[in-house]
Formats: sequence, structure tokens, C-alpha cells
Amino acid sequence: MTPSATPAVASRQTTVLYIDDNAADLALWSQRLRDCSPAYLVFTAKDVKSGLNLYQTRSMDCVVVDLDLCDASGFEVLLDLVPDRRCPSIAVIVLTKLTYRSLHEMVVYNGANVCLVKEHTTAQELHTAIQKAIAAIPPVAR
Repeated sequence: MTPSATPAVASRQTTVLYIDDNAADLALWSQRLRDCSPAYLVFTAKDVKSGLNLYQTRSMDCVVVDLDLCDASGFEVLLDLVPDRRCPSIAVIVLTKLTYRSLHEMVVYNGANVCLVKEHTTAQELHTAIQKAIAAIPPVAR
């Protein structure tokens, strides 16, 4: 449990879907999350289609997605998950190697809670971002 996590978020299992077509990054970041907290149940997908299928069949608290995917753009995933940026029903974190500031701003403007750069992000920072993103989603929307 992190000090910034609300008791409701911290007291139960947190389901996270991580979509990334880079197998090494997928394994690394999903393990880092599990190492941060035993409360994480991390589902992984190597492509958009299987990721969205998992999202539709399981209840997720947060989706972490890379922007540069083989079968579609992570930006498309974001727009699928958050069609109306003013009232998101799922926490979305973008975790990418792309470092373009304007792209990061556009991602956040379109509904992502935050856009993080893999090389500049620690496991603890991702963990904190996930907890804050989940807490920002109204309970009725989940």
C-alpha cells in the first residue's frame, strides 16, 4: 500500500492490463508491477486485438499501453477505452519509448491519466501513477 493510495484502492486486488508488443518490455514492466505490490494482478497482451479482448472479458482497474504497437497505435487504444475524455470510466496510463512532448500532451488531452517514458520511469513511479489514476475515476464509472 502506498501512502497516497486511498483505502478503497489499496485494500483490494488491483487488476492491470498491460499492452505492449515488445516482449522484453512486457515481461520487465509486468514483473516490476508485481514486485511493487502483491495486490497487482497483471494481465498482458502483445497486440491490440488480444488486449481489447481481455479488457472486454475481465474487469480491469487500469490499462497501461505503449503507443508504438505492431497492429495499431496505442493512441487508438486510448480512444477506444476513453471515447469521452471528460468522463473516463477506466484509468489509462501510457508507457512509451517515444519522447515527443507534444505527443504526450495530446495523449493526456485525449483521456490518458499520464504519459510516462519507459527509460525515465521507475517501477515505483508507475505504481504511484496507477494508484492516482484509479483514484481519479469516479466509482460509479467503474
